[in-house]
Amino acid sequence: MLLKILTLIIALLVLPDLYIYLMYMRRWTKNWWLRALCFLPSLAIAGSAAFIMSSNDMKPEHQPWVSTFMFAFLAVCAPKAIFMIFDGIGHGINWIVTRGAKKRDDSECIFVRLLRILGMALAIFSLGLLAFGYFIGRHHYVVHRQTFYFHDLPSRFDGYRIVQFSDMHVGTFRDGNEEDVQTIVNLINEQHCDAIFFTGDLVNHQSSELDGFRRDLSKLQAPDGVYAVMGNHDYSMYLRYPDEKDRHADVKELQRRVRSYGWTLLLNEHRILRRGSDSLVIAGVENDGRPPFPSLGNLPKTMKGLKRSCFTILLSHDPTAWQRKIVPQTNIQLTLSGHTHAGQFKMFGWSPVSHVYDEWSGAYTQGNQILNISDGIGAVMFPFRFGAWPEINVITLRKANSKQKPTRQ
Repeated sequence: MLLKILTLIIALLVLPDLYIYLMYMRRWTKNWWLRALCFLPSLAIAGSAAFIMSSNDMKPEHQPWVSTFMFAFLAVCAPKAIFMIFDGIGHGINWIVTRGAKKRDDSECIFVRLLRILGMALAIFSLGLLAFGYFIGRHHYVVHRQTFYFHDLPSRFDGYRIVQFSDMHVGTFRDGNEEDVQTIVNLINEQHCDAIFFTGDLVNHQSSELDGFRRDLSKLQAPDGVYAVMGNHDYSMYLRYPDEKDRHADVKELQRRVRSYGWTLLLNEHRILRRGSDSLVIAGVENDGRPPFPSLGNLPKTMKGLKRSCFTILLSHDPTAWQRKIVPQTNIQLTLSGHTHAGQFKMFGWSPVSHVYDEWSGAYTQGNQILNISDGIGAVMFPFRFGAWPEINVITLRKANSKQKPTRQ
């Protein structure tokens, strides 16, 4: 796996450099050391990648290395790749139009130059966007407020307010931004909601990432409590262990720590909240994803002993479980998920992750059931966010009248 990643990194670095060298550098100068400068940044990045991966070490204290490397890699690779694509398209079209002739008329030269300028402009823009997302966007915390209407919401829970936050990935904050965890906790508590729900991925790789954050995470408070489920990263699946017992021990340690914060960890189980004669079910399944992600969710076990008609809020980290299992098998009214991060990049309502997931950001309705996907509040591996700002979701539950359909606004 690491070898494949290293190969991909080298390819992304070498191809743009090779293009720029063949098309421009060898024409501009015959000085060998000036030509060599074209490859120097990429060689440094490739060497750093090999060094980091050779240790196969994702210890929390090494997160600053990982963050710096990812920023440097993208800062070197992305602008050159963008320029190569647009400039290459220009030269390719020009070659087709002229059928490979050496002489080109003025209009064709202008066309090539325009695409070259566009490629340069977009390359510069990408570098600025990358810097903004890395230095500013990752700290741009927002509160996303939503109201969901249900016919069968118990009357005494009309107006019930919850906070959903997801995909914290606390290990990524260990690059000198540990104080952001306290900022997030304060922001959540300031909403003064009835309950707090965390929908998975507390860490990147292992439980030791939580060292030093117990005081802050224990401060999360709500009248009806803090509830959590596990995401794919919480199962220590991205590290190699000499013995599978060590992996299971680390997962158990993470679960122990979560409970020590005063959070209720739901592992294919549920809790019932009561207000007078009315009740509301809080249920949570273990991660239930498509391969290669863990599929440990057990809905029958989670909902055992409950009537099908009971009003239920389900915490399920991976949103793909909604269409695969939750909608076909249950009448669960509201499902809260995370996992996608909205790709950590969103522009004009589009994200690359929209080509991977049918449901990837915000609220979706099917019949009487609603799925809400949080864009998450942390970042995995590379601390970058643009457009898909780190968010907490404040959701108000309202009882719909007889003429209203179960909906969101």
